[in-house]
Amino acid sequence: MRAAKRLHTEKLLLLFFLCRSIVVIFSYKLPAALVEPLANGFRVSIPDDRGIKSVAFNVNRNRNFTDFEEGEFSAQVREPEDGRWQHDFERAALRAHDTLYIWTNVQHGNVIYRDKSLPLQVCQLSGDNLPAECSMSPHQHQNRETTTVKTDAAYKGSTPKASSCAEESETVMSPPPSHPLCKGQLIFEEEFENLNESRWLHDVRAPLDSTDAEFVLYDGKARVLGGQLIIEPRLWSSYRPDLHITNAHLDLSDRCTGTHNRQKECVLLTSGPLIMPPVVVPRLSTKESFGFKYGRVDIRARLPKGDWLIPLLLLEPLMESYGQTGYESGQLRVAMARGNDQLRLPHGKLIDGRTIFAGAVLSTEASQREDFMVQQRRSVHFGDDFHVYSLIWSSQSLRFSIDGQEYGELLTGFAESDLNPSWRRGGPMAPFDRMFYITLGLSVGGFGDFVDKLRTSSFEKPWINKHPQAKLQFWRSQEQWLPTWKQPKLLVDYVRVYAI
Repeated sequence: MRAAKRLHTEKLLLLFFLCRSIVVIFSYKLPAALVEPLANGFRVSIPDDRGIKSVAFNVNRNRNFTDFEEGEFSAQVREPEDGRWQHDFERAALRAHDTLYIWTNVQHGNVIYRDKSLPLQVCQLSGDNLPAECSMSPHQHQNRETTTVKTDAAYKGSTPKASSCAEESETVMSPPPSHPLCKGQLIFEEEFENLNESRWLHDVRAPLDSTDAEFVLYDGKARVLGGQLIIEPRLWSSYRPDLHITNAHLDLSDRCTGTHNRQKECVLLTSGPLIMPPVVVPRLSTKESFGFKYGRVDIRARLPKGDWLIPLLLLEPLMESYGQTGYESGQLRVAMARGNDQLRLPHGKLIDGRTIFAGAVLSTEASQREDFMVQQRRSVHFGDDFHVYSLIWSSQSLRFSIDGQEYGELLTGFAESDLNPSWRRGGPMAPFDRMFYITLGLSVGGFGDFVDKLRTSSFEKPWINKHPQAKLQFWRSQEQWLPTWKQPKLLVDYVRVYAI
């Protein structure tokens, strides 16, 4: 009887300690992260609590997290300061249009807590260092001192005032202007007298999507000469002669701009048939400085000539509002011509550098790449001379022209393709009803722009899409394609965007 009572007492004590442990484990609730703008960055913090041993913050700008993955900005904090666990992300100035996505990892005792905060709009934060545009209401925009703006007429010597708008525009831009935009107003102009790196952000990353990836590493700086931007590809052997393409390890983390999966975009390692990217090329964008919705884009450029070269004259989504895999949030190509001097589809149609394509990219599959594109074929290669490639992007359509001559139009109705159900919650132009930014670059090979069994004048395409050895097959065939690179540079004379 006494033994039974002792056993009962021991069970009660064990139950008491278990319950107490459960109360301890579940008594901590991870608070929402606080964000404070700084002069050239931002601070993220949570309050201290007895039992916290470490805290990690992960932050994305304008892109939600699909999982508890590393963010565009990430930091581990080992000690609290002034009653808070905090980290200052410097050299990361916030913009008025930015939305911040945050998840926090806290070790409290022996338990790990992870939680995502609600998205934070920068202009809804508190502090003395908000972007200047956040402090201006529409009423203030209208009553600020009127400034002069450029239109097409500005090139003829006149500079109309904002107050003389005959008709307001449907264009939206970021940073937001101090007054309503007028139709025809020039809202972005780049003449490339020099390379303004506060305007143009260079990519440093490897392409991520294995179903669409190009055979390149995006790295290096574009250069400016004679008022032209020069984007020139170079072989891996000239980029890193100290690292053999089939046996190397490259960690770009300190400079890497990848945001989707930094482990794959920023760290490259050869293994078996997996080799380093055979070609390295600059890629730059206005992601950090300028975005817009609806407008006319003019790009005067000379496209590259050479087998398997693709010019990138793009508009890309500032926020991936409709999804982050493939092209769920869309991509717009202002113009694209394959660099090959001669290139035929298996059934014989020519798709070489004499055929210009433009339109919407909504799929990673090469066989579907041109489903939402317009095209025009000419008798000469588009890399032989400069042309002005234009896109008029409105809330009703996408219209494309070369040197002022329109050659195709795409109307609304992308949602009807059923490629992405999320588009149905957007407007008629979804996914092209959000802010986009400008990208200039060059790609080589890959799986997205070249279907299998294409033929040049002498050879069949030397790789099979999605094959584990595709990049290796391409590299080993360079005696075929490298001699064709007579003019492999993308030359850009100017980029202009007008309100419509």
